[in-house]
Amino acid sequence: MPDTPRVTIGVPVYNAERYLIGCLDALLAQDYPDFEVVISDNASTDRTWEICQRYAAIDPRIRAYRNPQNLGGHANFARVAELARGELFKWAAYDDVCLPGHLGACVTALDAAGPETVLAYPRTLLIDEEGETIGPYADLMDLRHHRPWRRVAAVASHISLCHAHFGVFRLAALRRTGMIRPYLSSDYTLMAEVAALGEIHEVDQPLFMRRVHGASTRQAKGSNAADASTWFAPQGGRTSGAPRMRMLGETLRVLATAKTPAPTRLANAAAFLGAWSVRRVRVRVGYWRRQLVRHPAPRTAGGSV
Repeated sequence: MPDTPRVTIGVPVYNAERYLIGCLDALLAQDYPDFEVVISDNASTDRTWEICQRYAAIDPRIRAYRNPQNLGGHANFARVAELARGELFKWAAYDDVCLPGHLGACVTALDAAGPETVLAYPRTLLIDEEGETIGPYADLMDLRHHRPWRRVAAVASHISLCHAHFGVFRLAALRRTGMIRPYLSSDYTLMAEVAALGEIHEVDQPLFMRRVHGASTRQAKGSNAADASTWFAPQGGRTSGAPRMRMLGETLRVLATAKTPAPTRLANAAAFLGAWSVRRVRVRVGYWRRQLVRHPAPRTAGGSV
C-alpha cells in the first residue's frame, strides 16, 4: 500500500475465531473508504491466525502480524496503535460489530469539530452472543466543555461500561496517553487522560454494537481475579486485590504528572478525585436505601389497635 491511509483500524486478537470473520467483514464494509486494518494476533492457539492470513491475502487494506508469544491483552492493544500509519485511529474488538456508517460518521464529526476534539464515538447498542439486540446503552461521554477539569470530572461521574474508546481518535493525541495499562479498569484512566487532552464528541447515531457474552474479556473487568491476571499477564503475575483503588490511584498519578502546566494537571486530578468520591458515596447511599426497603425495621409491640 504505497499511499498512507487517513484512518488505521487496529484489531488486537487472541483466540478470536468465533467472531473474527464477522468483525472483519463489518470493517471492510465501512462506507468511508480511506482506511487500513492492522491485526495483531497475540499467539492464538485456535484458527485465528489462519483467518487473519486469509483476509490479508485477499484485501490489500489489511496488514496482519503475529506476536511470537502472548504479550498480554493490554500490550496487544498498544501494538496495533504502534503499527498504525493513519492520522486517525480506531480500536476494534474481535467480538463487536461496527455498522457501515461508523467510521465515516466519526471522521466527519472530528473534521467538523476541529483539532480541539480528540475523540469521536457513536452511540452503542448491546447485543448478545447470537447477535440479537439487547438494547441501547447510554455512554454519557459527550464531553464538550472547554475546561479540561470539567471534562475529567464528567468521566469520573458517568463512566461505567467503557465504549467511547472504540471510537476514532486523533492518533497523535492517543499516543500521548498510556493507552490500556496492565491493571483492571485502566480504560477509565485512559478516558480521563483523553478528556484532559481535548473534547470528546458523541455521534448521535447507534453505529457501534458491543457484544455481551460469557467469553468476553471486557478488559477483564467482568472476570475473576485469575482470568484478569491471565488477560494482563499471561506469562504469570497477579492483579491488585483492590482493583478500583488501584485504578483511582493510577488515574490521579497520571493526571497529576501530565506534561501540562501545574495548575491544570492538579485541577484535573482534584476534579477526578472529587467526582469519583461523590459517586462512590451515592452508590453506598443507594445500596443502603435498597437494603432498608427490602428489610424494613420491625415494628415495636404495643400501641392502640
